[in-house]
Amino acid sequence: MLRLMVMRHAKSSWANPGARDFERELNERGKADLGKIAKEIEERGYQPSHVICSPAQRTRQTLEGITPVFSLNPQISFPEKFYSGGVGDYLEYIQELEDSTPVMIIGHNPMCGSLAAALYGTGNAKLFSQITMKYPTGTLAVMDFDVARWKDIKRGTGALIDCILPRKLAKA
Repeated sequence: MLRLMVMRHAKSSWANPGARDFERELNERGKADLGKIAKEIEERGYQPSHVICSPAQRTRQTLEGITPVFSLNPQISFPEKFYSGGVGDYLEYIQELEDSTPVMIIGHNPMCGSLAAALYGTGNAKLFSQITMKYPTGTLAVMDFDVARWKDIKRGTGALIDCILPRKLAKA
């Protein structure tokens, strides 16, 4: 059994008009959401052994905000294709992994939402419907795969078991 956690970066800012997209930082709401998200990750026991993070500034800040609750010391990689690539690039990278499980991705939309939709096969349909229309910033979807190797995961084979939505945490 393999577990994949797909997280979109927290809310970012467009406040610096001259900044490149790659350099955009989290805004105050995004930074505040990270504490709530991290607490939920810790309470639900989602501990990655490998984190694949886009090299963009806002994804790195998201990673920094949740790392303190990791009880494991995960391997961290920053492949360029997780900033500039598409869903096929995300899936290809995952399928090339060796033994690491669980794996967490921290990336961007539309790739995070499209990846979760492409991999979804079974599981919590209500949660799935909440993330298919829009994959909000800071969302973490957790999917399990009934295979032993990452190269064996395919589209439509994931079981969505949980989803952390920051807007729901704010109401709690």
